[in-house]
Amino acid sequence: MASSTHTHEHHIVPTRTYVATFLGLVVLMVMTVAIAGVNLPAIGPLSGTVVNQLVALLIAVVKAMLVISIFMGVKWGSTLTKLWVASGFVTLIVLFGILGDYTTRQFEHQPGWEKQADGALPRVTPNEPEVPAADSNTLNVKIRQ
Repeated sequence: MASSTHTHEHHIVPTRTYVATFLGLVVLMVMTVAIAGVNLPAIGPLSGTVVNQLVALLIAVVKAMLVISIFMGVKWGSTLTKLWVASGFVTLIVLFGILGDYTTRQFEHQPGWEKQADGALPRVTPNEPEVPAADSNTLNVKIRQ
């Protein structure tokens, strides 16, 4: 039977690294709270509120990177571990891109929608005895045959 001589060594992180990281996170948290209470000036086309949000988001990303790299040990992990972490961030960015695209689209009205305030398809009022004919211009959906 073949014997495997593969050895796996764990990286030992000094306690001062964890303490320094924790203190850094505390300082960043205080900065986040302080930035939330200050109205930053507008920068170009960005309003002060947007600048506040961008600064808070930047601080949050730095805090997340500290936690991931130090506390989760990715800094000392293998190349495959770093690849999986990076692919998770790429997936998150793609998902936010899809959400951003969805929220910026214009709502396209179909003929007949502006006449009725609410409803699910087909758009007929509950008081009507039957669904209008399929060739009627008042419906915005086709009746199943």
